[in-house]
Amino acid sequence: MKEIIIPILNDEYKVIVCFGNQKYIKKILKAWGHDLQSTGVDLLNDNRRGTTFNTNGCHPVIALPTEPKTASEIATLAHEAVHAIGYIFGMIEQNAAEEVYAHSVGAIVRIVLEKKNKKTYK
Repeated sequence: MKEIIIPILNDEYKVIVCFGNQKYIKKILKAWGHDLQSTGVDLLNDNRRGTTFNTNGCHPVIALPTEPKTASEIATLAHEAVHAIGYIFGMIEQNAAEEVYAHSVGAIVRIVLEKKNKKTYK
């Protein structure tokens, strides 16, 4: 069970990526200020490959059951990264400049895979 914090655009905006069971995901959501009643955290029970939790006023949290290793798991990370970046762009009321948006998604995938391979996360 792990947590990775990734700054987006600057250090004011972050995406949190975590791997683990529902109990651990709830702990991370609570630590980052998400209201567990309104997040739909029970969505983790239906065997999803991953979920992004966006709560107004909180940093997005990408939750995956395990560290991404397979092509399918890495694709799920990229898919959830799109949701997280979309939330941040909406929060700052910024139209998504395609290149900046793509680099932001790429940063999430790249940093998670780099840290996973080096085991340099909490």
